[in-house]
Amino acid sequence: MNEIWKAIVQKASGFKGKNFQEGMNSSLITKRWMTYLVLIPILILLSIFGVFFFAAFLALFAIAAAGFGIRFWWLKRESAKSVGSERPLNTLEKETVEGEYVVVDEDDHAAEAKARRDR
Repeated sequence: MNEIWKAIVQKASGFKGKNFQEGMNSSLITKRWMTYLVLIPILILLSIFGVFFFAAFLALFAIAAAGFGIRFWWLKRESAKSVGSERPLNTLEKETVEGEYVVVDEDDHAAEAKARRDR
């Protein structure tokens, strides 16, 4: 069974040397595995930090978007009030326009022209 494992390790590593070189090869394999064992937790931690900072940035963006939306809604509401309309802007009711007016008497030329048209 031990010979089978040695053959698998030799084929996987591509190493076909003598006993001295086999000792070096096992040392390199050990170093490679140690590197993987150290890098895997570091990569896991970095991915967790990445997800955390992405979520924090997304939350800040959502809060800023909501703030801008509320601000624009407030400005629209204030501009509608300043025009004098107490109702919302999208009402379909007909409105009566009220205001002051002055009656102007007809001058002589306009009265004559009207009399000519009526004849």
